[in-house]
Amino acid sequence: MLIDSHTHIDTDRFEGDREAVIQAAIAGGITRMVDPGCDLPSSQAALALAKAHPGVVFAGVGVHPHEATTYTPEVENQLREMAREPEVVAIGEFGLDYFRMLSPRDTQRSVFCAHLQLARECNLPCIIHVRDAHEDVMELLRAHGQGLRGVFHCFSGDVAQAEECLAFEGFMLSFAGPLTKQGNALPDVARIAPLDRILVETDSPYLVPKPLKVRRNEPLFVKHTAAKLAEIRGMTLEEVAQVTTANAVRLFGLGEKQA
Repeated sequence: MLIDSHTHIDTDRFEGDREAVIQAAIAGGITRMVDPGCDLPSSQAALALAKAHPGVVFAGVGVHPHEATTYTPEVENQLREMAREPEVVAIGEFGLDYFRMLSPRDTQRSVFCAHLQLARECNLPCIIHVRDAHEDVMELLRAHGQGLRGVFHCFSGDVAQAEECLAFEGFMLSFAGPLTKQGNALPDVARIAPLDRILVETDSPYLVPKPLKVRRNEPLFVKHTAAKLAEIRGMTLEEVAQVTTANAVRLFGLGEKQA
């Protein structure tokens, strides 16, 4: 049994068959999934989805760096209110993205720090997005993130960067579809990461893992990333499922681990 620790099934890419996708995941052994918001509307949608699927879908609330200019005191207040709901298990996804730079750098940094404070207030883990911004994320976490917990979602860095991330004791690394592909350092990262600090995710509808040749990722496909992680670590898929499930349960407070 696996947990997809990061999926965006609230998006319109699933508008026509969302319920079928959720049921297919459950039938395929994906017991739970975490759906993080990327702005206020998607955070509201994720929470509604979690309420409609109790014990299966859980929500994160936050504003993605691409949407950082939409973060206002009113949005923050609404996120804070939603974070009180039992279905909300994380603040995020938020972070820094200097690859596309859809929001000004200073705005991204300010909103990043606001999310850290919100996570601290709400005593919830952070779901952090990092792209071409590792140094700044480390700087801001050292200054404002001490004592927090969370996950570097869809980790894409090298071993040195992974070790910097893992220096924050409450944080985990999450592996997605890129682990199944060539041309990156992720297999090396997967070998050195402590077993109690790793998660698996799809980031669906994005990042379809190999060997699939479909246009849309979905929670069921997290098993391909988990299988690759098992291959790299010399473990069985069942062992990886047990470890990553326990880690997700512990980080997000998902209650008793299901069989």
